[in-house]
This record gives sequence, C-alpha cells and structure tokens, in this order.
Amino acid sequence: MTRPPATLMTIGAFAHATRLSLKALRLYDDLGLLPPAQVDAQTGYRHYSPTQLEIARLIGLLRQLDMPLTTIRSVLDAPSGTRPTLIRGYWDSTEQQHDRSRALARYVLSTLEGATTMTQTFTVQTRDLPTRQLATIQKRVYQPELGGFLPPSIMRLIESIPAHGATITGPPFVIYHGAVTADSDGPVEVCVPYTGTLTPTGDITLREETAHHEAYVTVTKEQFEFPTILEAFDATATYADAHGTRGPLICREIYPYDWDQAGPDDPAGEVAWPYTPT
Repeated sequence: MTRPPATLMTIGAFAHATRLSLKALRLYDDLGLLPPAQVDAQTGYRHYSPTQLEIARLIGLLRQLDMPLTTIRSVLDAPSGTRPTLIRGYWDSTEQQHDRSRALARYVLSTLEGATTMTQTFTVQTRDLPTRQLATIQKRVYQPELGGFLPPSIMRLIESIPAHGATITGPPFVIYHGAVTADSDGPVEVCVPYTGTLTPTGDITLREETAHHEAYVTVTKEQFEFPTILEAFDATATYADAHGTRGPLICREIYPYDWDQAGPDDPAGEVAWPYTPT
C-alpha cells in the first residue's frame, strides 16, 4: 500500500471538513466533478488535498441551490472570473421559474376556490370565419419543447406556401389538441390559411376547416407568459359557454402581430375559442 503524503486528507477527514457525505464525495468523484488527489491502487482509498476544500464547499453550496450537477460541471469548467456570471444567470432563471410557479399556484387555488376575479383584464370580441384551406404541421411535444417546435414550424409554412405557388390568406395559428405540460405531449398543430393549389410534402399536411364563429381576446407579449395565458383561454371559454355551445373545433393561439418587435405591453397575439352562438 502506498502511503499518502502527510498533507493529504482521508475521505473521512475531507468529508468532515467540507460537511459533505461520503456518498456525495464518491458521486462527485464518479462524475468527474471532484476527483481525489490520490487513490491507493491496492485499497482504493481516496485521499484529498487541502487545496480542494474550496471547490468542494462550492459544490455543496450550489447543490443547496438545487443546481443540477451538469450545470455545476459547466461552472467548474469555466474560468474562475466567469463563474459568478454563470451562477447569477442560473439563479435569475430559477427565480423566474419560481415566479411562474407562484402564479400557477394562485391560478389553481382561485380555480378550486371558485374565484371569478382574474388578475388580467381581457376584452372579449367575436367574429365569423369562412371555410378555409389550411397547411399544417402537427407533432406531439412536451411544454419544454414548444419553443423549439412552434417558431420553426410557422416559418417553414410561411416560406413553403408561396414557394409552391399558393397564397397565404391569414395569420398563422396554433391548435392545442391536448394538454401540453411536462408530462403531456399534446399534440400541437401549427396552421397557416391559404388559397391556391398545394401538394402535401414531408410532414406538411393539407386540410379544410369549416366556417365558424369564435370568441377571441388580444393578448400582450407579457400576458403570453405561462400561466397568465391560461386566463385568456378561460375568458374566451367562459364567453363561449355564456353565449352559445362549444363545438368540435378546438381553442387556438393566433399570431397576427410581429412577435419580435412587440414590447411587453404590446399586442403579440390572440386567443380564440370557436363556438356556435345560441
């Protein structure tokens, strides 16, 4: 057995000094986050250098912030001068998620308690839409995947329709055929109305949507944030139920505005709910 230098610490002493468990230290070693300074080839005993105490304590503190181990890996791999920026970015994102969770909790509680007061004000309008031809792309996606599916799919349809000789006749819209959450994958259908002749290509399909009446509200960019957007759907659904009967057509988000140019308080889209008036 190779005798470790006197300056090295046993894993037990290192665990005591860092207040990390032996299990955690072994895990960080296996993941390459905190490999021991020396491992005895015969016994497998781990020994750590006192110079590793600072990194070990940093890992322990970041784990108390619920930072994923993969993110900690990125922090440790970064130059020491940029680590505060990475940690600050992670925490800003975490606080935003906490704000969304807090808002969702308020929404769920108000729904369960039968509250009728919304935190947002929406003016419900109605309109009639004719029978339309739609070019669509449909896919099952979970909520974290929406951002990577919606904009590229909308752009593909907007570019493909005129490229094949047809004419776009309305703004793109998205139909949610099922709940889209971290556990439920929709499906989600991106649609663009058109006139002319098109041929289905790849995952682009063509279908007809029947004429219908719908209740809709204009939504600002800030109101599009989840879960605030749920109140827009509630407002249109409540109006549809009060003034008629919801039919087979599904609620949708419509994008008649320039999303990239819109500020937080500018109109960024619409939420609509088809229904048959009484």
